[in-house]
Amino acid sequence: MGSTGSGASAGPSFIELAGAFGGALDDWSAAVRDALAAEGRYQNWLARRLGTPAPKVSLWLRGREQVWLSGAGLPGAATTRAIVRELGLEGPSADRLAALAARIDDLQRELEALHPRDWRKRAVEHLRGTGPAPAPAPAPTADAPTAPPPDSPQPATRRGRRRSLPRLAAAAATGVAAAALVAYLASTRTTPDTAKPAPASQSAAIPRAAALEQPGLEKNTLGADSRCGEPVPGPESVVWRVCARVDADRVAFAVKLTNQADGAATARVRVRVQYARQKAFHPCPEAPNPQPVDVPPGRTVITDPARCSVPREPVPYAYQGVGWVVPANANAGSYELSPTAHVHPDRIIWKPDLL
Repeated sequence: MGSTGSGASAGPSFIELAGAFGGALDDWSAAVRDALAAEGRYQNWLARRLGTPAPKVSLWLRGREQVWLSGAGLPGAATTRAIVRELGLEGPSADRLAALAARIDDLQRELEALHPRDWRKRAVEHLRGTGPAPAPAPAPTADAPTAPPPDSPQPATRRGRRRSLPRLAAAAATGVAAAALVAYLASTRTTPDTAKPAPASQSAAIPRAAALEQPGLEKNTLGADSRCGEPVPGPESVVWRVCARVDADRVAFAVKLTNQADGAATARVRVRVQYARQKAFHPCPEAPNPQPVDVPPGRTVITDPARCSVPREPVPYAYQGVGWVVPANANAGSYELSPTAHVHPDRIIWKPDLL
C-alpha cells in the first residue's frame, strides 16, 4: 500500500496512523482482559452484563484483528464507559481504559478523514501481519473464578458453577470464544484410546462448519436418554459440550467437540472427562488422565462414553458429566458440567432439560 494520505506533509502518514491504531486496539484489548482477570470475571459474564452477543465481545478482545475479522463497529469511548461501569473499575485502570478508548476514537477519525471510503480496507492492508506475537492460547470460559486444573479436580460447587484459576482469566478473555466468533462472522484424527469421530449422521448432513453448533442444550446426542450442556467456546476454533447418558444398567459421560472453523487447520486440544455423583467428582474408570484430541475443521469428535461409564445404582443418585478442554500445551483450565441426571430406579429426571 503506497498511499500516505491526502498529501498533508506536516501530519503523520496513513501508514503511521494505521500502525498507531492497531497498537491502541491491542493495548485496549489487553487492558480489558487484565481488568476482567483482576475482577475475577469472564467474557461471557461481560457479554450478559452489556447485553451484547458473546461473539462480539470476543471480537473486541482480539486487538487489531477485529479490524479485518468483521466490519462491525470498533470499541470506543461509549463501549469502554459501559465496561468500566459493569466491572466497577476506578483509579488507574479505569483511567487507562478511558485514555485508550479516546485514542482509538481519535485515530479512527483521522484515518477516516484521509480515506473516507476505504480507510478500513487500507488499514487492514497494513495491519495484517504487523501485529505483536499472539498471546498464549486461551482456556475455556467460566462465570466464576478459581477452578481445579485438569489433573486436580475438586468437588462441584453447590450451584454447579464451573470455576477457573485466576491466572487463566486474562487468557480466557482473549480468544476463548473463537469458535463462537467463527459462527458469528460467517453467519479425524483422534487419540484412539480416548476419542472417536462422531457418527456420519451428526456432521455429514451439515456442510458448513458454522452451522454445526447452536446455542442451548442438546438432547440425545449420545443416544436415547442423553443430554449435553450449553456450548462452550474455545480454545481455538473449538466449541465443546459436556454430556451424560443414562442406560438401563449404566451411566456414561463424554465431551463433544466441534471445530467450527471452515477450512482452517486441525485444532489440537487436551481433554479430560470425569463424572460427579452427588456433587463429588470421580475419575473415569478407563480414562483417568487428560488426553490429546485432534478435531479437524468442520468436524465433530465425541470422546468415547464407554471409557467413562459406571454402573447404574439401584438407589437414587444425581450424576453429571465433568469436562475440561484446554489448549494442547496447557495443564490447567476450567471445567464444565453436563445437565444433572437424577437417576431413580424407575425414572430419570434431567435438570435443566429441554421443553
